[in-house]
Amino acid sequence: MFSVRLLYALGFLLPFTSKAGETYFSSFNVPPFTTTGDDRIAGYDGWTGSSLHANLKLHGIMSESAHGVIGIGNAGYLGGNYNNITVAYNTANKLVWLRRRVDIDPLALNQEIATFGLSFGIKDSSSTSSYRRDNFDVLIYNQAGSVLAGLRFDNVTLDSSSNPRRLIYRLGYNGTGMVYTNTGYTFLSETMESLQYRINFRTNKWTATLGGVPLFEDIAFYTGAATKNLGYVLLQMSVTNPTVTGTTLSPGDNYLLFDDYMVRTDPVSTGVVVGRTASGAPKVTWNEEAGYSYRLQWSANCTGWQDVAATIHSATSTADYSYTDPVSPVPAKRFYRVKRTYP
Repeated sequence: MFSVRLLYALGFLLPFTSKAGETYFSSFNVPPFTTTGDDRIAGYDGWTGSSLHANLKLHGIMSESAHGVIGIGNAGYLGGNYNNITVAYNTANKLVWLRRRVDIDPLALNQEIATFGLSFGIKDSSSTSSYRRDNFDVLIYNQAGSVLAGLRFDNVTLDSSSNPRRLIYRLGYNGTGMVYTNTGYTFLSETMESLQYRINFRTNKWTATLGGVPLFEDIAFYTGAATKNLGYVLLQMSVTNPTVTGTTLSPGDNYLLFDDYMVRTDPVSTGVVVGRTASGAPKVTWNEEAGYSYRLQWSANCTGWQDVAATIHSATSTADYSYTDPVSPVPAKRFYRVKRTYP
């Protein structure tokens, strides 16, 4: 009777740490967020906001009866105030933001992966032109306050029929500075979608998904001179329109609705599953992380191990990898392990 036993070994050892897992989470349905209204996020539970825009009704907590998304209860919002704001129109003043610091260094914690998650939707503006429309950003900053990467959700640009194109741009370092690049994807208006960032701080690669669909996968995270760690994720509205005099901001009534804000860290995992094909051949499947090297090894007695030469490779993507052992005849007993090393 054919039998196989699963073992796996790492090319380096990671000491146990209790700090892996969820770093911060809020559904905005528990204290101190049970009270709805304007200016009910900044100043609570470690959240801060752009000081210039305090008390201007540009962010807060919205009840389910107000936002209309059934089943999520309270949710945060950013934007939505159609009133003119008398303030000089410049780079700093046109940015309305909320953030919650986490200040973690995944590598120092031996947790290579940092994951950020958010459920969000963008309420469209009532404006029928690009005036009174704004952009929304979800940006990653390090602990020193330098932006490392992120996404922009464009609610300003219209197509030839004067309908919003709802483009999604990726913010990244291009060798000389931070630039926005069109991802080729769009977002749905007034629809709650799940957004996730997955960043490997060891390989400097990251992936972003929207509604479970990858916007990009395993691309360079940040290649500039700033330190790569995680300070906070910034939720931001960029007001695109001043008045003619340039002394008044004119935001649209569009706003970002968000819920289930989450940050966590985890080590790289190489889960391994051993099964058999229809013909009875042993089939080994394991999780791979882009940028690491992998090799499958086998043993007849768990003492002497031999490489399966055909499996030695450097992973180019984060995905499952499978190998069917062509050994013939199939032995009564064979042990497998997967070794992972950082190149």
